[in-house]
Amino acid sequence: MTLFKNDIEAAVEIDCGTGWMVLYPRQKTEITPGAESIRIRLREDCSIASEVYIHAEARLLSCEICTSDLGPFNLQADKWLERERMSVALAEAQALLRKVRHDGTKQKEAVKQGSVWVLRASAFALLYMMLALGLSMIALLVAPGLLMKGYVAFCSLSAVGMWTVVHRPLQPVVQKYGTRIIHLGFWSAFLSLLLGPYMLFILVRCHKNDDILECMMEGMDITDFIPLCLIPVGLVIHGLVRRFNPKMAVNFYPDLLEQQAVQQAIENSIVFHGRVLEGRGRGCVCSWPGKYASAWDAMVRSSKQGNTSAAVVFLPEGSELFGLHDPIPDEPDLRDLNGACWCVSLYGERKPWGCKWWTRWIANIEEAVQQGAKLEVYFFQDLRGKGKAESFSTVGSEHLRREALQRLKDSEFQSSEVFKDAQASGLEELSKVKREDGSSQYSREKDRLFLGWLPAEDRQFLSASVGLGESQKAEVAWLERKGLSYEEVDVKKWLYM
Repeated sequence: MTLFKNDIEAAVEIDCGTGWMVLYPRQKTEITPGAESIRIRLREDCSIASEVYIHAEARLLSCEICTSDLGPFNLQADKWLERERMSVALAEAQALLRKVRHDGTKQKEAVKQGSVWVLRASAFALLYMMLALGLSMIALLVAPGLLMKGYVAFCSLSAVGMWTVVHRPLQPVVQKYGTRIIHLGFWSAFLSLLLGPYMLFILVRCHKNDDILECMMEGMDITDFIPLCLIPVGLVIHGLVRRFNPKMAVNFYPDLLEQQAVQQAIENSIVFHGRVLEGRGRGCVCSWPGKYASAWDAMVRSSKQGNTSAAVVFLPEGSELFGLHDPIPDEPDLRDLNGACWCVSLYGERKPWGCKWWTRWIANIEEAVQQGAKLEVYFFQDLRGKGKAESFSTVGSEHLRREALQRLKDSEFQSSEVFKDAQASGLEELSKVKREDGSSQYSREKDRLFLGWLPAEDRQFLSASVGLGESQKAEVAWLERKGLSYEEVDVKKWLYM
């Protein structure tokens, strides 16, 4: 019995005369008795192929043939794997660099915002203490009976003020013990700090009296604690300000200040509003496949440095304009479009990330056209000209159809015999590490299996959709709707920059 073993880190297809079968890494199969040759090809790239003839002696003896033993084929497969590893390594390096840049920007913003807050808080605390001390002196000289009421009011206002700044330092405790423990501890400490000095003051005043206890009871005045009403009033104001006036609240609450620092870091390092440069006939990036993160970073850096004209827009989650929507203008040439905002035309339904980016993109395109720019649409690597929508009027419905098929992939397909058989045959042996386009050997094989599992009509629809990102399909369809010419460009020119 002769066995064939796939000992390379990629899936192959072999044919021993009975048809092609997939062999995943570290898997074996029996060669059909009597087979005189084996045809083999790389699953990821069928152009890497070879045919191996089996000697008569090998067919009579028990032996094992390995993929790595097939000289010419193994050399080509090794080159493909080396390119794959390089792409993965570059993607990991770019992701690390992106994280370092973002964290650095976030830290700078946090330090900057924190310094401003500390200065404001220190100035406010100083003025507050000076005011409290001044009022205490006045009360002591003019109205000694109000001194204790003033002390309780001071403690109450201080508690409300402290409650606004404890959110950040107490977050680890909240996560571990819950908010009830925090509330209990904070207000217990408040009562101790309030009643302790209060009772001490009365004790000092009564220490020469023969009946100290009776003197203290007479010295305590329930009306001294009326200023405690400032606490619920202050906390209500505190909640209303945080809820309804976030711009003002940022000046007082450290936790909100941290959020603003993160948002500002996103605005400075990730958000891109486009930058159309002057120059008739100059190339202008008007559509970009976002899944190539490292290439996107290179293009954005080049644009910010004034070297690349770009009309593309990116407003990620956490940015100021994320989630905002814009209505479709009431213009004659747009009255065939439906929906309260652009989302319906772009995605078939209202989306949480909004469509503000779209109106910004249109404005950039109009500016580029006025400048006489040469519009450039970037397609997936080696898929130039592929993946376009039928028309702008079908972009939304096509998007919904792809979403429905994706849900099918995540549900029914996962339970199908096709997927289970692939798992049993070694599918999980494929690498799940992502390369520059965000895919891995595992994810691409899963996509191939899913396409093969789908009915022919859906398979053809999804296959024809590959080449442009979801937003790109709308962008290109819009350019064609407006009759704007553009150049089709392969994104690989940016992949190793």
